[in-house]
Amino acid sequence: MSIVIVGGHDRMVGQYKKICKSYKCKCKVFTQMEADFGKKIGCPDLARIFITNAINLIDGIDGLASGLSMVALSVFGTLAVIDDRWMSALLAFTTVGVLLPFFFYNVFGNADRGRKIFMGDTGSLTLGYILSFLAVQYTMNTYEAGINYEGAILISFSVLLVPCLDVVRVVLGRVRRGKDPFMPDKTHIHHKFLAMGFTPRKAMISILCISFLFCASNVFLVSYLNNTVLFLCDVAVWALMNLYISKLISRRNISQI
Repeated sequence: MSIVIVGGHDRMVGQYKKICKSYKCKCKVFTQMEADFGKKIGCPDLARIFITNAINLIDGIDGLASGLSMVALSVFGTLAVIDDRWMSALLAFTTVGVLLPFFFYNVFGNADRGRKIFMGDTGSLTLGYILSFLAVQYTMNTYEAGINYEGAILISFSVLLVPCLDVVRVVLGRVRRGKDPFMPDKTHIHHKFLAMGFTPRKAMISILCISFLFCASNVFLVSYLNNTVLFLCDVAVWALMNLYISKLISRRNISQI
């Protein structure tokens, strides 16, 4: 894993690198903005950017991003405890503790009484980065320790399949329709559930259950199936589920005409 530190004091550069080395991470430290800063910083990690933005884009109804994040963080925290990675477990479970009161006021809060809060881009992007960090770290640590490495990468990303696969499906759909892939629309999975007549709360609970089922099934089947085969099965199930939902929405729209 590579870490880029921007800022800080020149005298602390050695200490920064020493801390990163103790965690077996590569480190680049820039205490000052040099002219060729853009070239020296290197290319950002695609996996982290993808997961971070997936969590941001799935934040379309109350409780969805925080709920999916709590499911993923609980899994990462449990895996960290099993592997004796206590700092990672602390990060995961502390974030869950922060999200619990937010989830309550976000889902059950009353805006008229000033008791409702929203996550916004800052919260969703921060959550996405924490999740991407834990996912990549679990995969790397299991490789170094030799613990269930064959299924580590699939297990680490199984808890994030719903937001990640949803982003891929939405972007490909926009490109297929000749639209800008970065322009917002109402084709995300939560929009589909709302179009079927679900209330926002029921849609949120349904998507959380889907995420939990993906995670549980992958953890159970990873010992029996090849990673590639299992991932293709996940993609096939996701695609068939979305096709079925789209068909139900079409039937509902026709019946209302």
